[in-house]
Order: sequence, then C-alpha cells, then structure tokens
Amino acid sequence: MPVAPSAGVIKCINCRSLLENTHGRSAMAALACAGSALLLLVPANLAPFLTTSVLGVSRQSVLSSSAVFMQKDGWPLLGLFIFLFVVVAPFARFGLLTAVLGAVQFDRRLAWRGRAFRYANLLQTWAMPDVFLLGLVVAYARLKASISVEVGIGAMCFIAVGVLALLTRATLDKGSVWEAILAQAKPPGDPDGLITCTSCDWLAAAHAAGGACPRCEARLYARKPESIGRATALTLAALLFYLPANLLPLATLPIGLTPTRYTVLQGVIDLVQANLWGLAALVFCASFAIPFLKLAGMGWCLHSVWRGSSRHLRGKTRLFHIVEEIGRWSMVDPFVIACFVPVMQYNALIYGRAEPAATPFAMVVVMTMLATRCFDPRLMWDAAGRRRSAPASSAGPPA
Repeated sequence: MPVAPSAGVIKCINCRSLLENTHGRSAMAALACAGSALLLLVPANLAPFLTTSVLGVSRQSVLSSSAVFMQKDGWPLLGLFIFLFVVVAPFARFGLLTAVLGAVQFDRRLAWRGRAFRYANLLQTWAMPDVFLLGLVVAYARLKASISVEVGIGAMCFIAVGVLALLTRATLDKGSVWEAILAQAKPPGDPDGLITCTSCDWLAAAHAAGGACPRCEARLYARKPESIGRATALTLAALLFYLPANLLPLATLPIGLTPTRYTVLQGVIDLVQANLWGLAALVFCASFAIPFLKLAGMGWCLHSVWRGSSRHLRGKTRLFHIVEEIGRWSMVDPFVIACFVPVMQYNALIYGRAEPAATPFAMVVVMTMLATRCFDPRLMWDAAGRRRSAPASSAGPPA
C-alpha cells in the first residue's frame, strides 16, 4: 500500500473497503486510553456495582456476580460467556495493548510485540465493555420503573471503561503500529504470486504458505483454510438457535412488583410502553434486527461463493464487513439479564432470572461471530473470477 497521508484514508481499488485511516489517530492517545481503561478495570470489578432496595431490604452486586448467579441458577454456558466477555477479555485486551503501545512509543524492540498485538486485535471483537455499557443502561431503565436502584462506584468505573474502549478503537492506527513493530520489506517476486497475512497485512511470497508470518507469527495462507465449510456450519447452527431465541421467554423481571416473563420483542414493547423510545429502538436493532441481518448477510455471501456469482460483489463485501463489525452488539440482551439478576433476588414475587431463550440467544451471537471470523470474503471474488474465465478456457479454437 502507499503511505497514508496525514488525516487521510486508503481504500481498496476493487471493493472500496477501508484499508487504513489516519484521521484523528494517535499512538499516544490510544496508549493513554488503553492504560486508563486497564487501571479502571480493577475498581470496576471489585467495587459495588448496583444496589436495589425494596421495602427496606437491599441487594448489592459486583461485576462478576452475574456469572456466579447464572452458574447457580442452571445456566453455566451463559455465565461463562458473560465472565469471558466482560471480565477476562477486557483485562487481556487492554493489558496487551498497553504493553505493546508502550513498547512502540518508547522504542523498545521486544520480540513478543507482534504476537501480543495480534492477540490484542483478536480480542477487540470479544472484549465487550462498550456493549455491556448499553446493557447496563437498559437494565437500569427497566429496574428504575419498579424499584429503587443505585449505581455504585464499580458501575461508574465500568462506564468509564466502556467509553475508553470506544476511544481506543477511534484513536488506534493499526497500520502505523504494525509498521513500527516491523516495517514491510520489499514484496518478493511476482506481485501476482504474493499472499497476505490476514492478521497484520504482511506481504509474503506464495511459497511461504503454511509458515509463520515474520511480523505477527500468525500462520500464512493464501486463503483461510476450510473457510466455506466452517462458515456454513456455524451459520446453520446459528439459524437453528435463532428460532428458540426469539420464540421462548428470554427472562423474568418484576414489572410493577409482579414477575413477568418476556420474549425479545415483548421486551421492546415494554420499553415503548414506558415511553423509552430511544432504548426501545436500540434494543430492537441490537436484539432482533442485527441477528437477522447477520444470518441473511452470511447466507448471501456463502451463496455467492457456491454459485460463483459476479453480481453486487462490492455490495456483498461491504455487507460482510458491516456484519463483522456490528455482530457483537447483539449481546445486549444477555448483558441486561446479567445486570439485573444479582440484585433481584428477594422472594417468590420479587425476583429476576434468565429463561430458556437466554442461552440460545447468546449462542446465535457467538456462532455468527465465529462464522464471520472463519469466512474469507476474497473467496467471493475468486469464485466470480473462475466462473467468468471458465467459458474462455474451455472453448475450442475459433472456426
């Protein structure tokens, strides 16, 4: 790629996808945001998170309480997802980012920088303090309608972490960090015989396939291995989970001090009836529209490869990148449940808990996220190219 201009962008000449954006990017700002988020995660996990009060009796939670309550209540997989995405992954991502950006900023040429930055970028999808922040807002609005609820120091620190996570993504220029870790050498050999590392965009000769990338130590492949089979299997599995996730009750919450079970769409209706139109729109998009868009988008991209279609290739590629980016925001509803369950354990009438749709709903999110990780959008262009060239290559000599 050419050197990106200051406050400019570089786009692919084929699909117009964004390759690099230097506008408003700063390694020092990203380091400050990542380091601050890492420090704030300590009180966010240890200090009181939410406190509710009913008739003089109170319940208090910390951030990890939800995972513990899910485990005790018979939803171990849901509890595991919440623990990994909200507690473990943010610590790992911001810890790795702080270490790598600090080493780059102070020019410490450490051997592990490339591998650590690759892991930090991989965790960007799975560390979800920003998504949990939206879930906390929705849970607070639901609880406030029925009982007294207070936001603790832990929640305030976590709110700051969620904002800093967004700022870190906005200020981090991955391309310049990779160049600082190891500058791209002159591409070897014929340009048509090169392969690209899918983690750091390092260019290597085709015969290097199967070996390790010299910059990030990822395995080099011309295309992601078993991409279509894995993405198809994960998308079909997500489709199977999608039906119970939307038809079965998602959670029970006391509305007007009466235990009420609600589905995904019923939760949106409850927010509308409470005149919370903005939250209702956000929850509808995150919990219903986005999962449907992910399944439809992945199905369209996979069908394009199977058929070798050359139609709308640019649009399909852009749609895939949108699906890849927004997929994690569907975890809002499980995070809403995670926020209110620990502080809603009073008696047989005033309680909150996850219901049978919660785990399938989380599985839809995870399966579609894994499907996008496995799918290689370049295969759509490969298949279209093969179909266009097939008639010419199979035709006989001219009469």
